[in-house]
Amino acid sequence: MNPKLQSIAEYISSIRSYLAIDGGDLELVDLSPDGKRLYIRLLGSCQTCDLNSTTVRLGILEPLRRYFPSLEAVEIVS
Repeated sequence: MNPKLQSIAEYISSIRSYLAIDGGDLELVDLSPDGKRLYIRLLGSCQTCDLNSTTVRLGILEPLRRYFPSLEAVEIVS
């Protein structure tokens, strides 16, 4: 079963609280039709952080995959 953007939005609030600790945030932009790619926009300090690719992989994608196993990638859009 493919995830829906609304389902991801409900779960991602807990992740956003961790980003906010360091002055960052994220915006959900879109989900691919097959539900395998989530497109996000990084906001605040996350935009310029040297570790944002690590944050996306370990702090966003991995936790989301526990609940949405069909999700394969999270991609940053500008």
